Amino acid sequence: MANHVASLIGPEEGERFTVGPLAIRTLVAGSQSGGAFEMYEVELGVATVDYHVHERMDETIHVIEGEIEFVVAGEKFARPAGSVAFIPRGIHHGFSNLGPGSARVVIVFSPSGDQDAYFKALESALATGYASSIPELQAKYDQALVPADS
Repeated sequence: MANHVASLIGPEEGERFTVGPLAIRTLVAGSQSGGAFEMYEVELGVATVDYHVHERMDETIHVIEGEIEFVVAGEKFARPAGSVAFIPRGIHHGFSNLGPGSARVVIVFSPSGDQDAYFKALESALATGYASSIPELQAKYDQALVPADS
């Protein structure tokens, strides 16, 4: 088992990624928890995280600001700040901020799927306009987004 190290980060700290309309900040990396979980803060304008499934990890999403519309197993649920969605692995899901303002959520993946590596690679692929690398990234990090109709 990996050595666990305490981590205390302030509101301006943590590795940051910009993936399209999503501003992502790492709160706890999987390497810090010995692979038990990882946690991210995501700020999003009017945007949608497409319908997808994780095969290897559960996802918990806590709405901090704004209102999020979740789609879980084909059903829609609008939830305000203070709400929590738990989506076990194998369940198709997605979420949207329909606006008009921005929203902020905290996402926990457990066990860790090293999503930070996925976010970093996706950020780089999008920044360079190399969109054809996204499916390759999705295959490499198969716990990441998988199209719901596959």
